[in-house]
Amino acid sequence: MKESPSRDEYLFPPSIPVPLFFASNMPLLPPVKQFLSDTGVRVYRIPCDVFPRLSGRVYLLLGLDIPTLIDAGSDAETCMRQLHEGFDQVRSEFGEPFKLADLGRVILTHAHVDHFGGLPEIVRRTGAEVAVHELDQRAVSAYDERAVRSRYAFDRFLRQAGVEPQRRAAVLDEFGYFKGRIQSVPVTRELVDGETLDGIRVIHTPGHSPGHVCLAVGNLLLAGDHILSRTVSQLWPESVAAWTGLGHYLQSVEKVARSGPYELLLSGHEPVIHDLRERLDQIYEAHARRLARLMEILQNSPRPMTVDEISERMYSRQRGYPALLALTDVGARVEHLEQRGRIVIANLEEVGDEGCPVLRYQLA
Repeated sequence: MKESPSRDEYLFPPSIPVPLFFASNMPLLPPVKQFLSDTGVRVYRIPCDVFPRLSGRVYLLLGLDIPTLIDAGSDAETCMRQLHEGFDQVRSEFGEPFKLADLGRVILTHAHVDHFGGLPEIVRRTGAEVAVHELDQRAVSAYDERAVRSRYAFDRFLRQAGVEPQRRAAVLDEFGYFKGRIQSVPVTRELVDGETLDGIRVIHTPGHSPGHVCLAVGNLLLAGDHILSRTVSQLWPESVAAWTGLGHYLQSVEKVARSGPYELLLSGHEPVIHDLRERLDQIYEAHARRLARLMEILQNSPRPMTVDEISERMYSRQRGYPALLALTDVGARVEHLEQRGRIVIANLEEVGDEGCPVLRYQLA
């Protein structure tokens, strides 16, 4: 069954796709569905509303030595209710003798709140072991520490981006990392690139997050947020989180392309991807188009520009969560171009004299 497109497909200009799947006013959830791998693993897609305007996908894998959940949804009450309803449907509609107490393992594709916020409740109710890549494990096992450090790094990025104080405070609130939001959970196993865990092959794909992994189950790839069917995965500046950024992301895309072939890609959001090569070509074109647009904006500007000013030109002035997405998208691209010598900081004297100066860019 094909998923219905969401309303208001893009909040950003259609010529430049939204930085990350923040598109629908009312996400339309697809049904619970079974996918069968050529290794005999039964993969059940369970949809849920991870945020008020964003739906996600959690996957239950049966036919392994241990019933396994891929990602855990968010901490939203609605999301957790929908997950439990999905487990009930797996039992009642597909005849699986599965109950939540049978769950033995949760594997996280990455440690963003919409993918692991529901983990504390699931672990509390099942005692399941938790597996995540080492570069994301502290966000799970020491959430408050990661929240404080991430919020500090993000605030510094916003200051250097030239975001004025009142608006900066609003964007920081949208960032969502604050102490006490998520209960820390011990990590049982750190995933290693290239290993096979109970028939699941781990592919480390940094970019969207430092420890993001894709998981190959025979001819199926559980792609997390690395590759999405409609929109381009959100980028983060490496000044906010190491192992993110456009360079790491594109290297990871090539890595996935070499790791196949796959019949289907099942992502953490949005519909199934049937043609990986076609989708990757679209992603490359989107990134090239955005980089070219950024260079054009700087070329036509009579003066050096901040990340905030470039963001406003690329995506218009955004408010709320879209403002965060636009700023981090542009910030990651500015870093990428600066690292490659395509653009330079124009106010170097301020960089040397101030602790956290506003950075202004121009073409090299």
